Amino acid sequence: MKHFWQGFADKQASKISFKKHVIMLFWEPDKHSGVVKEIKKLSFRYPTVRVKIINAVKDPTKPTKHHVREFPTVLLLKDGREVDRVSNKASPMLLEQLFRKANV
Repeated sequence: MKHFWQGFADKQASKISFKKHVIMLFWEPDKHSGVVKEIKKLSFRYPTVRVKIINAVKDPTKPTKHHVREFPTVLLLKDGREVDRVSNKASPMLLEQLFRKANV
């Protein structure tokens, strides 16, 4: 019988990386500065959550990769897969809930 830890026998503990939750914000600079400020404020309250803020004007390929059609859109990803999404008018309460989910 093979145990789960046997696959890690030849690895060093520092080289084993586990993916975490990531919150991605897609925004347009002229319109959505309030959401960016709220995300930055929440990122200080939840320092273990990785946050990526993506300017849709500078990098138009990333929104299409994640099927984002309206801005601002906030995605919660776990292991690279979308778990939750908030589009358009994201209230501070909804953003707080996303950060709580990601902080698990």
